[in-house]
Amino acid sequence: MKIRLVASDMDGTLLDPLSHISEENANAIRELQQSGAEFVICSGRAYSGAHPIVSGAGIHCSYICLSGAMICTEDGKACTSIPLTPGNLADIDRILTDAGIFMDIMTSNGVYCTFPREERLQRIYRFFDDGSLAAGQPSAALEQAVSRFASAFTFVGSLADVPSGTVIYKIGSTEIPAETVIRLKERFSACPDIATASTFPTDIELTNVRAQKGLALKAFARERSILPGEIMVLGDSDNDLSMFTPEFGWTVAMGNAQDCLKAVAKYETKSNREDGVAFAIRKYAL
Repeated sequence: MKIRLVASDMDGTLLDPLSHISEENANAIRELQQSGAEFVICSGRAYSGAHPIVSGAGIHCSYICLSGAMICTEDGKACTSIPLTPGNLADIDRILTDAGIFMDIMTSNGVYCTFPREERLQRIYRFFDDGSLAAGQPSAALEQAVSRFASAFTFVGSLADVPSGTVIYKIGSTEIPAETVIRLKERFSACPDIATASTFPTDIELTNVRAQKGLALKAFARERSILPGEIMVLGDSDNDLSMFTPEFGWTVAMGNAQDCLKAVAKYETKSNREDGVAFAIRKYAL
């Protein structure tokens, strides 16, 4: 069966460690599209955090954003959206607040953050660190990556301080001890209408149970009369697991992928440092 659609995660997959798309990856995606197949981003990021990077690399495509909570056209028009319900929000606020966990709150009006500002900025620096922090002077590339990422944040005291009428799609937190993440997921297992995932073992991402990458990808493909068996997916972490199910024809784990994803993937490509997306597209789809 021929591949008609390729869906790629961003962080840890399409992007290098400094959140750039390599020319090799961009060229392979354009070659794929020129061959008649379609390409879609499938990311935990909001459209506002994904589009500038993707379009800046000269890639034109649709977006499955916020871990499946929203499907957008290339120009940002929302085709479908699945927000967190008031009940979801009450459960999330209770469990995370009880555990002393700060929140990144992804909404219709950007990202609200309950972290103290300086602490959140330091976490962003550590996330994008290219090795220059150890020398005591962040590199220009690191400063640029941090500035681009942090520009989306509005700092608030609590979830209750998010302006009334704001639609909330996803809540997450970072740099949590891995054992705490496990305990949090155990607590959220008592909330069957909330989906939990992680990009890294030390973070947690929370959406409505109907807002998952795999479900959104199936809906996106169905609108285009594309069968699951005609889809190739690329990912690296726990939050890509809903796309790594047997009905998708090509499930490709990055070389840097978490073991849980490699265990269920049908194929493996090179790492995100080695243009693994381009390698997989050229090996399987062209």
